[in-house]
Amino acid sequence: SIVRLFEAEALRLSKLQHPNIVGIHQVFQDYGTAYMALDFVKGKDMLDMIEEGRDALPPYEVKRILVKVLDAMTYVHANDVLHRDISPDNILLAAGNEPVLIDFGAAREEATRKTRALSAIHVVKDGYSPNEFYLAGNQQNASSDLYSLAATVDHVVIGDPPPNSQTRVAAIAAGRQDPYEPLQKRVEGYDDHFLKAIDTALNVFPKDRIQTAQEWLEQIDTEKRKQAAQKRV
Repeated sequence: SIVRLFEAEALRLSKLQHPNIVGIHQVFQDYGTAYMALDFVKGKDMLDMIEEGRDALPPYEVKRILVKVLDAMTYVHANDVLHRDISPDNILLAAGNEPVLIDFGAAREEATRKTRALSAIHVVKDGYSPNEFYLAGNQQNASSDLYSLAATVDHVVIGDPPPNSQTRVAAIAAGRQDPYEPLQKRVEGYDDHFLKAIDTALNVFPKDRIQTAQEWLEQIDTEKRKQAAQKRV
């Protein structure tokens, strides 16, 4: 039943067509299991760039890459899919540092996540996964993916991933200070809107995070921020 669900989910994911999402060009069964054949993307991943040092990606390039990934996430979430495994090693940088989001193996469409077989499968990465990814049955939404994306960008900006979300929740529950140190006013080279958005997306409590990729784009893109403000007037 898991193989059948995998194939059905892979076929749904293959319909996602976006320049910053890896293409799935074949889904098939063989040897008693199922496979996805993905486009080959030549380039390093963001973890490679982090390991090269903070100067490998200057602030303007980090912002450009983030804007591209946020546009991809807007598209993914609009199609009722959660990635659930965003991290530096799952963002490849093709020619010209064009980001390509890969490894949708942990992705869940809402209908699929309700099935018992796949709901038992969890993918968590300490430092990148929000607290709700650790506990079966916890509600997950677009802000969960955005937490992971913010953790990825945080790692790029300062060279280390943020503290484990479970450690953060435990500290707050015990009345101690959240061990996460906000980036705003602490890091040079980035504007305050950019850093504040990362801090907000990394809130341990889902209700206090940035809720959509479009909202995040409006916060860091000057033109989009002006347009959003005009709409609210």
